[in-house]
Amino acid sequence: MRYKKRRRLAALGLAAVVALGGLAFPAVLATETKDDNFVGSFNLKDIFSDNDPHYIPLEMDKNDIFFSDPSGHPDRNEVVAHNTSFMSQLTLVTSKRKISLKASWQMASKFIMKSGPTATETIFKYSIHGLVDNSQLLIEAVFLNGSSDLTLRFRKWNNISATIVATYDSKVIPAAKVVDGTPIVLSYDAATGTLTCTYGDTSISLKKDQCDVLQQDSSYLRLCGQTTWRKESAVPTSMVRAQFEEVKYTKYNPKFVETTILNSSGQPMSEEEKRQVQDGDIVTIRAKVNNTFVGGDPVPVHLKLADSADYPTAMLNFDSSTWATGETQEVKVDGHVVNNVNITGTGIPLSCKPGGTEVTYRAKVTNPEGKAVTIGQMIEDDFFLSKQYSKTELAPAVPLVPYDPEKPAEEQGTAGKDYHFTRTPANQNGWNNSPVEVVFCPGDFDQFEIKEGADLAATLDRATPKKVYGEETGGTETVYQAKNSGTKEVSTTVKDQVKIDQTAPAIAASGGLLTLTDSLSGVWKVERYDAKTGHWVGAKAFALTDGNGAASQTFAVAQNGRYRAVDAAGNASPPLAITVNDPPSVDPSDPSVTPSAPEKEVDENGLVHITIRDHIQEIIDREVPLYGGRFTVEEAQKLFDSRYGFSSHVPGDTGLTYAYAITQDGKDVTGEGVDATQAGSFTVTCIATDADGNTTTVILTDTLIDRDAPPVVDWGEDPDPPVGPSFDSLKPLPKPVIKDDPETGRKHAHLYDSITEVVDTPPAYSGRLTAQVAAEILKGRYQFGSAQGDGVLTRGPVAVTAGGKDISTAGLDTSKPGSCVITQTVTDSQGNQTTVHLQYTFVGQGIPPVIEYDPNDPTVEPGSRPDGPEVVEDWQSGTKYATVKDRLVQTVTAPPLSGGWLDEGEIRSLLSGRYRFTSAQPDGGLKEIRFAVTQNGKAVDGIDTTKPGEYVVTYTLEDSSGNRTTLFLQFVLQEGGASADTLPDGNQDGQGGAHDNGSDGAPHTGEGPQGSLGDGCLLHWLELAGLLLCLTHMAFRLRGTCPRERGEAARLSWGDSGFLSLMAGAALYLAALYSCAWDLPLAALWGAVVLADLALLAGRTQRRGGTAR
Repeated sequence: MRYKKRRRLAALGLAAVVALGGLAFPAVLATETKDDNFVGSFNLKDIFSDNDPHYIPLEMDKNDIFFSDPSGHPDRNEVVAHNTSFMSQLTLVTSKRKISLKASWQMASKFIMKSGPTATETIFKYSIHGLVDNSQLLIEAVFLNGSSDLTLRFRKWNNISATIVATYDSKVIPAAKVVDGTPIVLSYDAATGTLTCTYGDTSISLKKDQCDVLQQDSSYLRLCGQTTWRKESAVPTSMVRAQFEEVKYTKYNPKFVETTILNSSGQPMSEEEKRQVQDGDIVTIRAKVNNTFVGGDPVPVHLKLADSADYPTAMLNFDSSTWATGETQEVKVDGHVVNNVNITGTGIPLSCKPGGTEVTYRAKVTNPEGKAVTIGQMIEDDFFLSKQYSKTELAPAVPLVPYDPEKPAEEQGTAGKDYHFTRTPANQNGWNNSPVEVVFCPGDFDQFEIKEGADLAATLDRATPKKVYGEETGGTETVYQAKNSGTKEVSTTVKDQVKIDQTAPAIAASGGLLTLTDSLSGVWKVERYDAKTGHWVGAKAFALTDGNGAASQTFAVAQNGRYRAVDAAGNASPPLAITVNDPPSVDPSDPSVTPSAPEKEVDENGLVHITIRDHIQEIIDREVPLYGGRFTVEEAQKLFDSRYGFSSHVPGDTGLTYAYAITQDGKDVTGEGVDATQAGSFTVTCIATDADGNTTTVILTDTLIDRDAPPVVDWGEDPDPPVGPSFDSLKPLPKPVIKDDPETGRKHAHLYDSITEVVDTPPAYSGRLTAQVAAEILKGRYQFGSAQGDGVLTRGPVAVTAGGKDISTAGLDTSKPGSCVITQTVTDSQGNQTTVHLQYTFVGQGIPPVIEYDPNDPTVEPGSRPDGPEVVEDWQSGTKYATVKDRLVQTVTAPPLSGGWLDEGEIRSLLSGRYRFTSAQPDGGLKEIRFAVTQNGKAVDGIDTTKPGEYVVTYTLEDSSGNRTTLFLQFVLQEGGASADTLPDGNQDGQGGAHDNGSDGAPHTGEGPQGSLGDGCLLHWLELAGLLLCLTHMAFRLRGTCPRERGEAARLSWGDSGFLSLMAGAALYLAALYSCAWDLPLAALWGAVVLADLALLAGRTQRRGGTAR
């Protein structure tokens, strides 16, 4: 055995105990030997054997040997055969193999001997067998005749004569130097032929030429222990024990120098030549070994095939009997033929010597698959059987590389070089569920063979690079191999199995038991659809054998869900929904609670969902608000915990998850909760979900009742009701005004709404809007609801009034312009009331556009109307011009209204929110003619809301007939301390909505005397100047101060015509630009004067002409 860096050697420590005449080793200190590379052994039983039944030691334990104890083991005592006067007890062990006497070696043992007084010899000895005369060379450490002095001696014993035939060197070691456990070392130096035995500081030597035993090439070794005494003497108390330490070659360090394959010229093959080694070639292999120990000795060894899988021999055949005729094995050692040996079996004998030993032998390449040709060898010495290994690739494999679908495309390299073919990847478990394509990539090779078993199925090349397997198959065994017809290189083979299953498995259910079948690839697993993640997840996977599943499997469903079978090829069956468990149950804690019957639904995944509806009513308490004033998710959890109990029906998993949502008026208010101090209703939805995904939803409607809340009003269900005009149901109704009713002591809400229509032909409602018609209008336009939660409402009679008079019976004449108010009061069970006031106005056809308040706007006082318009008609064209005046007072606030500035867009928004504009024309069309904002008669870009001031907003609309209506809105900002949001309610100072037009009845259009000629309007001053100029011209011409001929009457001249035409055009132009109430009257008066002047002059001209005739 070969050892590197020798371990620490320690003496066997045994207690000094004498028992039955046996003496154990005393404890000794461990000794350290030098580190060295050597071949040897520390194990007694690796080297020595007690195979001689007559001399088996008394005891053997690992490296300890109990050789002799006559008094303790009397049964082993015997008469000495060659001298019957003596008794003896002798045991020994013999080496299993011969050690070389041409190499240096060393053996060491420790011994303990006790010599009894009657013993003639007590001996521990080594021996070397001789071959010439069946002799032994004895190397002895002996106590003679009971002496305590130790004698070292060499003697030769002849086994035939049973006598000592020679005595060599001998020395006596005084008893004082004899110490138990001292090693006795036997060493042999092959270079000098000297055998030396050393004990402590005493040595004896023997030369090779002195003893023929040392002149052999090799010999067996022995370890012996013996006691001898005279037959008549008492059995001695002697004892011999030993501890084997080591045996080793001292000048031997074997190495493999190289192993290579030779070409026909006996030279090592080049790499290119190695790639061309083919199946069937007979090659010569050369191995070189060397004893690298400086000054080393030749050691007998055998070169063999390695016995370790780490050093494989592959693709080689060494049995020449199977080779072609004429080819034989030939082994040479250093050029000399060695017959009847081979690298196989016991190997090739040789000496591993310094300078190296060269061995050659032959082999046949058996490599149809193109694999690497390798040789694994070992040097085994003949004595220790130590092994030095070597592994060599004699000829490389030429790999056939498939495309790797697991790698990114950029790492695949070049087709034909980095990979040589592609194969459709398997879907699952080695199976494909679609046709399989094998595609050859020419490059390193130009041919690609596909074999099915022993048959060649296809040869692919550049012209035909593809083979397709399209039919279903349970397994077609294929082998791929490529060739280069030019270099004769053959690739390694790649084995494949084409398995194709394109048919989905089947799944069937009987109750909760699923049966899964697939006749080709077999059933692999059953999957369940996880609705939460949207993925199929494994419910159970079945065992596969070589990638194949059983043709049929069963599965007991424990969860509701959608299931499918998957075969080993990855085909999936159509899903099947299975329901085995009920959804969570819900039980009211209060027996008096009776929720609705469950609404059950089974979804496509087999999950069951039920919905239960419930409702409660609670009375608002403003002193101790419900739920602390706000109903939140936390309150919802408490409410449901106290009101209901939920239970799961999933076996083995009773867990439930809960989700809460709160909605009010169709809006999700889960985050902010519900104001529990205000009347109304809200919905709490609780969804309990079990481990499978089944759900139970409880929808609880909680109605908060305010005993002081009047009935509520909402738009009717149909925005185009059977009776009455249509309405925009998406636009909110006007906000009611709630007051305390002194008569009932309850709350009374007033809702003000308005309708404006054009008188039509035939007239609306058959000409009369009576209380009966009005009731139908209210019925379709509004819905009334009780805030008390009991649905009790009492509708009062419908009244129709006009000018403060009740016209319910006669009704309003709808064939002509007019207006009425329709009212109806509803009363709830608590006496709270709500009254609807619907202002219904009919306007005549052809009148200018109508302006009314929008009751929804916060700047409009409920029930108010704008002042009636001032209308002027152009007597020539019939076009009508109306003026509507309004006044809105706002308070300067901190922060200021609209951030301190109302721009044009915000002012337009104010107008569109505060007013309703209606065309009296059939087409209903209106277009904007003018929009202007002035302050102190000057145009401005907007309204500064940070300080007091007065502005006039002028807004003119024109209908399709040219009639115009101009709105003059006096916007007043006054000092005050209230804060404002967008626009304060016009009711703050009582001056929004209907208002005072001033003491003189003229509209307020600016600063100064409002509505007087002294305001800042320039137009009516220009019109007044034109009027005076025309009057002056008419007076001057009538008095004849400028006749064409003195004494002649005045008549119409070309100058008069031009002057009057200019005045008429100016009057019309300024009338179109009117901006105050004076503009249109003055323009009309101016036009009348122009016409009068023209008529007078034309009449005189005619009379003058008549006189002349």
